Amino acid sequence: MLSNGVKRELTWIISNLLIMLFLAWLTGLWTEGLLLFILFYIGRQLWSIHKFENWMASRKTNAYPPASGYWSELTYLVSKKQRALEKHADLNLYKSEQFKAASMLIPDAIVSLDHHNKIEWFNTVSKSLIGVRRQDIGVKIESVVRQPEFIQYLKSANFSKSLTVNSSYKKARTYEMQVIPYFENHKLLVVRDITELYQLAQIRRDFIANASHELRTPLTVLRGYLEVMIDTPGEHQKTWGVPLEHMETQSLRMQAIIEDLLTLSTIEAESIASEKEQVNVPEMLKQLEQDVKQLGNKNHDFVFDIDESLVIKGYAEPLKSVFTNLVSNAVRYSPDGGEIVVSWLKDNANIVFEVQDSGLGISQEHIPRLTERFYRVDKDRSRVTGGTGLGLAIVKHVLERHGAELHIDSVLGKGSVFRCEFPMDA
Repeated sequence: MLSNGVKRELTWIISNLLIMLFLAWLTGLWTEGLLLFILFYIGRQLWSIHKFENWMASRKTNAYPPASGYWSELTYLVSKKQRALEKHADLNLYKSEQFKAASMLIPDAIVSLDHHNKIEWFNTVSKSLIGVRRQDIGVKIESVVRQPEFIQYLKSANFSKSLTVNSSYKKARTYEMQVIPYFENHKLLVVRDITELYQLAQIRRDFIANASHELRTPLTVLRGYLEVMIDTPGEHQKTWGVPLEHMETQSLRMQAIIEDLLTLSTIEAESIASEKEQVNVPEMLKQLEQDVKQLGNKNHDFVFDIDESLVIKGYAEPLKSVFTNLVSNAVRYSPDGGEIVVSWLKDNANIVFEVQDSGLGISQEHIPRLTERFYRVDKDRSRVTGGTGLGLAIVKHVLERHGAELHIDSVLGKGSVFRCEFPMDA
């Protein structure tokens, strides 16, 4: 089926050819008439092309150029497409302006970066928060935000987690920085001022650490008197023997909670030495194997699968706390005769510490909250077994310090697997 443009052109050719043939019949100049028609047709095409090119090159929205036949239809189609593109461009411009206007009202600093990390645009808050200026457009963000931690974070290209930095720009503040990749290698840098939140968290940590430290002394005194009263024979043993033993059990539990709180506060306060050291994990696990066998009263079957050549860089005491907590939990929540498998192996791109038990298992709804402080799946059982509810919180914070991740898999009635994945360069 012929298009409208072709139909118009054929109509023009046929009508003008008939006129030319009629004139040739009147004059008898058939050859001259046909040649004149061909020259007129070529001239018309060249003139139409010239007018069309001028119309296309013009930036003004001129009316259609005078044309007929195929060129009239072509001009109409191009003009229609142009209007559609202009409408689409106007809509995109409106959305872009709307997004920029909204970003200016956001209380966080937002900076758009290209694939070379050069600044493309930024919102108003960026000026006061991180000191970006208009003349910084086209400048690399590292030249504006010069914190070594941020530069290292940017070079790592691992933006799955945010970065917390302390800045002295204008005044001492604490910022949370997050780089979000978007649209063909572009990035958004989002900076949030968390100074107040950080200070509140610090106050909470200090309170817990100070309160725990202050409770140590009176608790030590109470335990001392309890031990004397329990060990001293006399008539009071008939009446107070059992209550005194219960009091001693609870004081031991309270002491364990205080020790765990102090450990957690130390980790959260980042008081671990900044320089990592070579940690002989296999030797540490051998010692742990002897300790947990005594803890389990030889009622559990232990299997330790350890790669003795596998050592990592880290912090020895916190790592020991991780291993001890996970293995102790497996002993604590596994029935007598249960099997506990402890592994320290290489697995693909990770170094893995894994503890697998054949205990009671954990319901899936509890797993996301296991690393929260004092969260217990079974509070009554935790009190009986001596759990403080802080062990997995300590594990989580230590693993974060080492760039590692904790994965928990559990099935009710069959047991649990706690898997710590350390990066190979740890």
